[in-house]
This record gives sequence, C-alpha cells and structure tokens, in this order.
Amino acid sequence: MQEKLVSIIILNYNGKNFLENCIESIKSQTNRNYEIVVVDNASPDNSGRKTALKYSEHKFILNEKNVGVPEGLNIGIKNSSGEFIILMNNDVKVTKGWLENFFYAYEKHGLALYQPKFLKMNEPEILDGTGDMINLFGFGFARDKGQKNNEEHNEIEEVSYASGTCMFLPRKIIDEIGYFDKKLFAYHEELDFGWRARLCGYKSFYVPQTIIHHFGSAGWGWSEKKFYFLERNRWFVILKNYSLKTITRLFPSLLLLEIIMLGFFAKKGILMKKIWSYGSIIKSINQIRKDRKIIQRKRKISDEEIMKNFCCNMYIPPESEESEHMRNFNKVLINLAKLTGFYQKVRIVE
Repeated sequence: MQEKLVSIIILNYNGKNFLENCIESIKSQTNRNYEIVVVDNASPDNSGRKTALKYSEHKFILNEKNVGVPEGLNIGIKNSSGEFIILMNNDVKVTKGWLENFFYAYEKHGLALYQPKFLKMNEPEILDGTGDMINLFGFGFARDKGQKNNEEHNEIEEVSYASGTCMFLPRKIIDEIGYFDKKLFAYHEELDFGWRARLCGYKSFYVPQTIIHHFGSAGWGWSEKKFYFLERNRWFVILKNYSLKTITRLFPSLLLLEIIMLGFFAKKGILMKKIWSYGSIIKSINQIRKDRKIIQRKRKISDEEIMKNFCCNMYIPPESEESEHMRNFNKVLINLAKLTGFYQKVRIVE
C-alpha cells in the first residue's frame, strides 16, 4: 500500500486562519505517497488565492463562485488522481501516524468509509467526536462531542457514517455509488453519502488511532441558514434513501415530529426558514424522484440491516445551550421511534 497515491482534498472557504496550518500539518506528518488538492469556494477573505501562491507545488482550484460543500468536494475528487481519497476541512490538523492508521483499518476491514477520532483544536483533552451517527428520523450528530477524552471508545468500530471533516475512502466506492449530492449545498452531504454507501454494502468505521485536531464552527455556527439547510436536507436524505415501505411506517411519527419542529422554529423566530425548506423540497421533487430511483436500484442492504447502526435518540453535547430542551426532545424521539415499530432495531446513545 505504501506506493499507492492518496489524494488529500481540502475544501476551503474563508480559511485564512486555518488553511496554511492544515497543509503544514499534512506535510510534516505524512510519509506516504500523496497529493494535496485544495478547492477554494470563492472565499471572500481571498485565502485560497493567497495560499496557492505560497504552495505552488500543490494543486489549487479556485472556483469563481461558492458552489457549496458537496459540489466543491466533487470538483476536488474529479481533479485528483489517487486510488485512495481523503476529504478534509480546512480547520483541522493531522497528527503522527494518522494516514498509516487509516490504512491499517482499511487492510483489516476493506472497502469502506473511515473517519478519525476528533479532538478540539484548542482543548485537546476534549473530544470533538468519536464517530458520526444517524437518528432514525434523519438527524445526524457526532458521538461524545464535548466529553473528556477518557479513551472509552478506543477500538475500531462501525458507525452510521464517516464525518466529512476528515474521511478516508477508496476511489472505487465513489465509482460505484456516485458523487456527493450537490443540491444539498451544505450540511448532511456526508450523512447522505455514507447512507448511500451502506445501501450498496459499504460500511463506515471509526478509527480512534487516527487523531485529528479540529477547530470547528469555522463557518455559520448555529445560524438561521444552518437550521434551514439541516432541516431541508434531512428530508432530502429521508426521501431518497429509505424504501417506500419504511417511509410509510415512519410517516405518522415523522408527521408528529414536523409539528414539533414547526413549534421549535417558531420559538426561535425563524418559522419562515422551515416553511421555505418545504418550498425547496417541493421544487426539487422531480430530481429527488430521479435520485431515489437510482439509489433504490443499486440497493443491496435492507433498511432493517442498516438501522442496526442508527439511533432512536441523539447525543447531547454538554456544551449545548439547550441541553434541558434536548433531553425532553430525546424523550419525544424515543417515543416516536416506538410508534414506528423500529425501536428494537436501532441503538440508544448515552
């Protein structure tokens, strides 16, 4: 494996405080055959263009406009040559042995998606995630975020999907399942990708021996725009990836959940964002239908099998400003899961 080319694709947007540090960490901690491809999404801070002048030995793609996260990743993949691909945010730093440990996991588990253990950049004793999980109703979250790094999850294990903050995979998987869904624009693109990969028989694994330091929230934080994309894209993913039979069984609980989400958005003063998300879904319904047809035709794994690594609740980071509300929300999610009949098939995260 040592001679196999690895394409490290870094998506950059306003990365003046991060991008150079990310590249330098890769250069100092990587001993394998690799190339770096930076895709800049028309950063207003001009960080892509400035960094390209300093690192002329690496490939920089400077988009004329912000094409979104999934399409930015797609552009990077299409302009890379490696048999193996690593997708990476600009606000991360890699550590010693990071790539070797990914290959160790790959040699053990084969064709799959892989993600590292994330530690907070400025508080390395605090976890930023030990594997990304999917809730039965389409919510995605990072397990153990905000907890102390007590080595509890210290073995390679299957998770719902691999985080796009840093994801390792063989190009062969992309050749089979296709690229990231560009209509998502931002958020849930890796959740959708990992879900589609699993439908085709490719699992996702958490590799704790690979440690990545992540700054986090370098983008929108918890903004109105983020809430809009998270909710809209959650429905895009559900409508594309679940079988019609499963959607039918989930529908009563999904309908009740929508009423709750409308109340949440109204309380936040951003109800129109939720309503606009419905408009976007309706507008995209023909494309969703086409995507769904392709995905379901490629399916090799049943929903019941995939749900073994889904959750009926969500993990609540201790740093959450609304931890009490989230605890109540978790109780609702568990009860709604029981209504679907899938409760015994999914996991509960602590």
